[in-house]
Amino acid sequence: MDNRYEAYAYADPIFYDSPRRWGAQEEFAAVTRPLPDGWERGDLEMWAVVRPSGVRIPDQGWKIHVSSCTETAEEVLETVHSFCLDERVTFKFLRGLPILQVQNSKYAPRGSSGKFCTLYPVNDTELERCLDGLGARLAGRKGPYILSDLRWKDGPLYLRYGGFAERHCRNAAGDRVLALARPDGRLVPDVRGASFAVPSWAPVPACIAPAVAERAAPQDSGLPYTVERVLHFSNAGGVYLARDGAERPPVVLKEARPFAGLDQRGVDAVTRLRNEHAILARLAGAPGVPAEHGLLKAWEHEFLVQEYVAGQSLSEWLTARYPLIHPGTDEDAVAEYTREALAIVDQAERALAEIHARGVVFGDLHPRNIIIRPDGELCFIDFELASTVDDFLRPALGAAGFTAPRGYTGTDIDRYGLAAVRLWLFYPLVQLTALDPGKAGQLADALEHRFPVSPGYTDDIRRYLGSAPGDGRTPRPELDRGRAETCALLTAPVADWPAVRDSLAAGIAAMATPERTDRLFPGDVAQFTLGGLGLAHGAAGVLYALHAVGAAVDPGHVRWLADAVRVRSLLPGLYHGGHGVAYVLDLLGEHEQALDLLHRLTEAGTGDGEPAPGLVGGGPGIALTLLHFALTTGDDRLLAEALGAARSAAESWEKAGPGDPARRAGLLAGASGAALALVRLHEHTGDHTLLDQAETLLELDLERCVNMTDGTLQVVDGRRALPYIETGSAGIGLVLEALLAHRPNSALADRRTPIRWAAEPEFVIQPGLFNGRAGLLAYLALTTERTTISHHPVHAAGSTDRHRSLLALHQIPYQGHLAFPGDQLLRLSADLATGSAGVLLALGTAFAGTPFLPFTGPLGAAAHRRSPTDH
Repeated sequence: MDNRYEAYAYADPIFYDSPRRWGAQEEFAAVTRPLPDGWERGDLEMWAVVRPSGVRIPDQGWKIHVSSCTETAEEVLETVHSFCLDERVTFKFLRGLPILQVQNSKYAPRGSSGKFCTLYPVNDTELERCLDGLGARLAGRKGPYILSDLRWKDGPLYLRYGGFAERHCRNAAGDRVLALARPDGRLVPDVRGASFAVPSWAPVPACIAPAVAERAAPQDSGLPYTVERVLHFSNAGGVYLARDGAERPPVVLKEARPFAGLDQRGVDAVTRLRNEHAILARLAGAPGVPAEHGLLKAWEHEFLVQEYVAGQSLSEWLTARYPLIHPGTDEDAVAEYTREALAIVDQAERALAEIHARGVVFGDLHPRNIIIRPDGELCFIDFELASTVDDFLRPALGAAGFTAPRGYTGTDIDRYGLAAVRLWLFYPLVQLTALDPGKAGQLADALEHRFPVSPGYTDDIRRYLGSAPGDGRTPRPELDRGRAETCALLTAPVADWPAVRDSLAAGIAAMATPERTDRLFPGDVAQFTLGGLGLAHGAAGVLYALHAVGAAVDPGHVRWLADAVRVRSLLPGLYHGGHGVAYVLDLLGEHEQALDLLHRLTEAGTGDGEPAPGLVGGGPGIALTLLHFALTTGDDRLLAEALGAARSAAESWEKAGPGDPARRAGLLAGASGAALALVRLHEHTGDHTLLDQAETLLELDLERCVNMTDGTLQVVDGRRALPYIETGSAGIGLVLEALLAHRPNSALADRRTPIRWAAEPEFVIQPGLFNGRAGLLAYLALTTERTTISHHPVHAAGSTDRHRSLLALHQIPYQGHLAFPGDQLLRLSADLATGSAGVLLALGTAFAGTPFLPFTGPLGAAAHRRSPTDH
């Protein structure tokens, strides 16, 4: 699971929600305690801010972080609170104990873990006074080491030079990130990594200079091994491949950081490491278990030394062999894969039986903890959550979808995990059964229908992953109605578009929360950092989808968005900013409000230099929005601004060139978005130089694509091949089609066939529009030309029907209506990028010819209709 999602999965069992709402019942008393005269309180997402009136802190400088164990957090906070009030120092602190525990959890970001309170001294004198005074008051307190900082003496205070004010700039990848100002005034990224570093130009106060110099001196790790490479990092510590001499076999060093890497009971990494050592000693010699070679301590961290198990994880094995990710699936390959997968399950069952026979519950069975050795034998790794049967302790960590519900105990914990592996090997969608146990039976049926598994193979999937009385799961009646009916809407031989549209729209309406001010519809976790208004993850995107397909749009929801715009400051941008909101408001009839917002955005500018060159939040999206308003208002000044924004973005991409390793690709993140803006501007102006430049930009993105062995053309990003809309080849393909409509003889035309082929896989892990099946479906619907690739016929009509039917694997009914999970498959989402609104938009494009994403159709198309009544 993406580490960003864990904290947002606690507050609600069905939707992602803010950790602040989850921890609201256990907030520290200091959050609401009345402040003395001359003090002000502020609120951030997970932080409470306390500042003295009339005191202005600098934009950047040396800040002090305070670390704390959960057991003593309240006392530490009271000490910090009292000190800062006495000394009139601005400070902030995490709002409650649950949030602190998540901040220090095993999969929390390593760079920010440990930060409980932050002090903002206004000058060097105040910095020294805080270090001496607060350091004395907190002497002897313990807490997680803050990896990004310099520890002050031996207490829980840490130092780092960084931003006090929230300023932003663009990093090398074009992302908007927090910034520092160099002495010449130029903004540069305020890098918050997992190691301490001071910008070369930053002033170092005399009071901390010796400590900074000491930290910069070479450090002896204290390890009697030479580390060759890092295998894995988490907030609990690193896992390293190491050797004790060149002639000796390699070993694995598993590191544990004290007070960090907490599980849900608050147990730290060191405690779990010692447990793992004891369990491995008990299992010594058992097949499928690595040998342990002892514990050691270096500096303040502990290390478990164990056998290095060569091979590949089961996750890597599946990625390399899974047959359904390729178009035109070879049925012989499906049969061979099935035989290999069944053999793996048999091995895993035998190895588990040996572990259980020695009185041990493994406790953390999932694909990344199973290694397939070069000789084909399996080995389990990572026994930190294991316990003995006699002294069983339920694991307080686990992989999403593989973790047994509370009602399971003892060896049934492992049987549940193995049942999840049984399903995952054929349909890697087990997270859905954690969200909705009712999916287990449907996925088991699909497995039996698609793969030649042996009779009875799915019995354990149904028994363990499906809900059962007494399994400890809280009933979720919202998800139990209409399962068969909603599934039938997607799998019918002929699409009943009005019924599908109405069911999806009703499900979205049922999710709405107009009583909230932060968001109108639940969506991806990004809505809590980007705001709940935008096109990608906010209200504007959901209302756009409903409007585009002709579904009813609740006037109260339009008012909610219009009212929110009046009181909030929005960043520029089409998908992540205010330009997309203005565009949607105009479509929905709120013309004056839309123009007012557009004017405010123009007046405010970007606040961090030139806009990014990508479509999602930068110049191309701004240009397309300005073009829309130029056409609807007849204001030629807006057209001139649109041309300027588009050309500026294009020049940024051209300047970066093909050799830039940080350059991203795709419709939203890459040069294709700028190419789209240029094509649309050409359609209005007739300027053919815009097409020349668009063609150049498309070449840049196509250079990031690779011809795969299955005949597809996909974007390669590290170890991933991406066919999707946001950062993959389908998004590039959409813009290629727009270009070819004007230049059918372009040399780039030969790329369209393998890009279409890449949109044909039978299995897609996520259902969403930006990075899932819905986007591929819509792309194919918009590119209907029949072609043949490696003797495989491809036709969009049949392909879209198949994608529609296979969306049933993901759909989960909400209050009896069609609904879909968002990214990571852990919670339902209504938003455009990841959830039901995006699926709705794609299905409308495919089966009713309604508009797709804004500006992906030619100017004057239905995408630019202005009133819902036009439907």
